[in-house]
Amino acid sequence: MASRPTEVTADMLISHTHWDHIQGLPFFKPLSAPGNSFCIFGASQAGVGYMQRVIENGWRVSAARAFLRPAISRGNLDVRVGAHASRILLDGKRAVGASYVEVGNPSAQHVVRARREVIVSAGPLNSPKLLHLSGVGPAGVLRDLGIDVLHELPGVGENLHDHYGARGVVRIRNSKTANDLSRWPYLGWEILKWLTGRPSIVGLSASIAYVFWKSDEVLDRPDLQFVLTPISFKAGQFGVLDDFPGMSLGVWPHRPQSRGYVRAKSANPLDAPVIQPNYLSSSVDQRVLVAGLKMVRKFLATPQLSHFVEREEVPGPQVVTDDEFLDFARRNGSTIYHFAGSNRMGPDHDRMAVVGPDLKVKGLQSLRVVDSSIIPSLPSANSYATTLMIAEKAADMIKSA
Repeated sequence: MASRPTEVTADMLISHTHWDHIQGLPFFKPLSAPGNSFCIFGASQAGVGYMQRVIENGWRVSAARAFLRPAISRGNLDVRVGAHASRILLDGKRAVGASYVEVGNPSAQHVVRARREVIVSAGPLNSPKLLHLSGVGPAGVLRDLGIDVLHELPGVGENLHDHYGARGVVRIRNSKTANDLSRWPYLGWEILKWLTGRPSIVGLSASIAYVFWKSDEVLDRPDLQFVLTPISFKAGQFGVLDDFPGMSLGVWPHRPQSRGYVRAKSANPLDAPVIQPNYLSSSVDQRVLVAGLKMVRKFLATPQLSHFVEREEVPGPQVVTDDEFLDFARRNGSTIYHFAGSNRMGPDHDRMAVVGPDLKVKGLQSLRVVDSSIIPSLPSANSYATTLMIAEKAADMIKSA
């Protein structure tokens, strides 16, 4: 599906989105203008270019497809689906196994014993919850839940942060967008193209192009990320497609300062965790996002796009002042699904650190956390590649232990 060469890592194929060859979406061609940067890993991050993605022949290459499926036939791997982890089993300060319940049949409880280590990889929202359910975490939180404190670690579930963004939307003319192509009769043609291995909207990533730039020219590196998408949703949010041809440009602060928490809701493992990200609680995040939204308006009003942009739909010309932009962001912004930090890594003297450089839970034996919850502070990028790197490094450490 990609017109550019692909790159192959040990287990994953990385392809380059290149939309100027897709008929009907010519408004991406200005990205190819001389001087625009296309190297996402160049000496300077500042610039504009097409997104890389893990899509091969129109199919997403997930971590499960790249790493888990090839290992399914191995004798030392037992994959149990429909299993909901309920507790890490501790013998004193050593993790010796885990218990789980069957989804749909919570009365059916099972125990798995570990000979060497227990690895928690439930993600930045559920890994802290599982530790809480196991009696590991802030003493006050655990007591409020009626859970015995087996190992006090005040940082479990704290330091939660995420990229929080908002989107501007313009109505497009002189071109079709994915709003049109994802409806009949165009959708039938797109499906046929996808089935025959031709470029199609069916085999696309959510965002097509990126911009990295600075909220203030005095900065020495970008603190904003923009993503361009040939689609728009009602009210500028994910959900129902707009009825008109639309294009979205989203933006978020690269390095958010706002911090929240995630906690078990109760001692019942099937209850969803309590998630409080405290978006935009930092004045820095507020200022940077407002600056980004003003740039969204400026970018979408450039002469290069004037042939295609009919008018701004979201946030709309009535939004002018900083307070109005901030109010728009609060009402219409959303998570970018880059949660991190809730079991942060840190040195021994850091009281709020949950794991050390070896990803072992502080004060416990034979227990590691391997997911994006260990990231102390989000990288200036999407979190997927970073999370894969954490897993690769952890795998090496576990094998060499």
